[in-house]
Amino acid sequence: MSLESTIAGLVTAANNLTNVVSGKMAGINAALADALVKFDEWRSLKDTVGDPYSDGTLTMSIFQGQVWGTGGPIEPQASGGFVPTNLGKTTDVYFHFKLPLNVNRDDRMFWLNLRGYSYGSSKVVDETVAGYAYSAQRALISTNAVGNMTPSVYVDDNGNVVVRIFCPNAYITAIRIDSMKVGIGPSIKQGEIVTKLSLAEKVVF
Repeated sequence: MSLESTIAGLVTAANNLTNVVSGKMAGINAALADALVKFDEWRSLKDTVGDPYSDGTLTMSIFQGQVWGTGGPIEPQASGGFVPTNLGKTTDVYFHFKLPLNVNRDDRMFWLNLRGYSYGSSKVVDETVAGYAYSAQRALISTNAVGNMTPSVYVDDNGNVVVRIFCPNAYITAIRIDSMKVGIGPSIKQGEIVTKLSLAEKVVF
């Protein structure tokens, strides 16, 4: 066999091997992409209780955080979804939670359960709030709020829907929030709630 024939045979064999490897790599890439999709779906649903596509589904811990203090004798410190805020004292503090809802834009119902412990207040936090942001009337309607920390829901000057609780003493107050899919619109998701700590009953976001 001539040298040219040997080289040609080697080139052909190399090309065949490359094609085989390329075919297997395509299969591996497809399998990895499918696994990544399944992992992302699992991660997004791991805190879900019930059929994730049905009404009544509960999504756990869409918000969590702790306030250590807001000034005065207790240094302003906070973690999780709360921002460290110096109010000059740590007593008579309102916790405001802005929802991703605006009465000027949205037609969406919500149900939230806030749970936790306020050491400074010697109280268990267990509040449930619900309502309907209704853009046709530019209003928040059919609301209800029950619990241990004077919960309420209001609309700020920019139309944002805000949940509020009152903390007699904010020292070491930890809170988590669960969300249920109710009525019209999707459930509130993790990362969609913004907070403010204030001495005022109402704030503007």
